[in-house]
Amino acid sequence: MQTIALYNLKGGVGKTTSAVNLAYLSAESKKNTVLWDWDPQAAASWYFHVEPGRQKAIRLLSKGQPIGSIEVNSPFPRLKVIPADLSLRKVDQELAELGSARRLIRKMVAPLGEDTAYLIYDCPPTLSPVIEYLLNGVDLVLVPMIPSPLSIRAMEQVEAFFDNKKQAPKRIVGFFTQVDLRRKLHVETLKSVRKFPFPVLKTWIPIDSAAEQMGLKRAPLTSYARSGRAAEAYIKLWREVNRVLKKPVDNT
Repeated sequence: MQTIALYNLKGGVGKTTSAVNLAYLSAESKKNTVLWDWDPQAAASWYFHVEPGRQKAIRLLSKGQPIGSIEVNSPFPRLKVIPADLSLRKVDQELAELGSARRLIRKMVAPLGEDTAYLIYDCPPTLSPVIEYLLNGVDLVLVPMIPSPLSIRAMEQVEAFFDNKKQAPKRIVGFFTQVDLRRKLHVETLKSVRKFPFPVLKTWIPIDSAAEQMGLKRAPLTSYARSGRAAEAYIKLWREVNRVLKKPVDNT
């Protein structure tokens, strides 16, 4: 099982949009996929028509129940969702009282490896202890960035934080979203990617009116629009992500 986390310290950079679209593309490629929503806003859950149930997410986590009792079928084949809700804002306090949050998360994830090809996390824009534990074990942290100084700085902060840690994600890679080629700053940023002190994917996601309809349709972009600029970009992004996952990890 390959694990991917969509994460950035800065909000509003297309994190959830990317998580939803990549999860859908994974399932569409006939791979059993689980999207685990860790953001208290539960936007990823909402996109897949998964509403908070009677059992709050925090209660399920704190009890360390098997993952099968948490995941919910989405409207799309081979794609399941582990939903979030506002109770997750207290997840650090709750899991701290249980001892090793890292061990608990690994125990919950372990059963998925039997029949799941991809586990994708939609993380909140914060670096809490639980999110740190979560990111420690993933194969790839994808950091969406708008081509702007603040967004790029947030990526640098993520890299710097894990550089000083014994336990860290296997890979941390950035990619650009909400790109507007009418803006000089965006164009200049794309041209200077090779100068960045961190890896950036070649594929970038443009601003597209079709993508803005995701909220109205409550569905992944490529499920209703295959030929638009952003849809084609997400398809290319998913292919590039898979190529990155197949490369040997450079620990030097």
